[in-house]
Amino acid sequence: MSIRIGILLGSIREGRNGAAVANWVLEQANLRNDQDVTYELIDLKSYDLPHLGAKPNESQMAAIGKWSADMASFDGYVVVTPEYNHVVPGTLTNAFQFLKPEVANKAMAFVGYGWMGATRAIAGVKEQMTFQGLAIVSQAIHISFTTDYVNFGKEDAKFAPGAWHNPEVVAIFNQVTSWAKALKLVREGKI
Repeated sequence: MSIRIGILLGSIREGRNGAAVANWVLEQANLRNDQDVTYELIDLKSYDLPHLGAKPNESQMAAIGKWSADMASFDGYVVVTPEYNHVVPGTLTNAFQFLKPEVANKAMAFVGYGWMGATRAIAGVKEQMTFQGLAIVSQAIHISFTTDYVNFGKEDAKFAPGAWHNPEVVAIFNQVTSWAKALKLVREGKI
């Protein structure tokens, strides 16, 4: 059974640190050489989504349709998110409010980054995502600005994830791919 996992970069902020983290997650996924899994990066910043409830212009209507179709095409997701004021970015929450059947009965994992690895933000958003019908896997990865970056906050800052994340990477992809395969059978009415 072939599945597709979207690695969603959930921040649209200028100067975001998430691109380096999301690219690392994609690189780690591709290193697995899974024969039956395709991994693809999805950048929330590439969708001009309006605030839910606001009247969208023509461009935003097209963006909503593309967002919906793109998210529907995946069997599972690894969401890469920062923590702003103890929660995920409002734009990430808003984006998921446009979805329901597109993500129902699909697997989701989180990779958080921030001073505390977005621990609080991930804990808070899990409930919202389960109400949208997503199965949240237990493994998460928490990237810290203090231990996973060299010279964070300076011009020469560099993302340098610690080797202690290696077992987390294995676990997160084992879990999200296993759940994605099982839930694909559910969606297809085979179990």
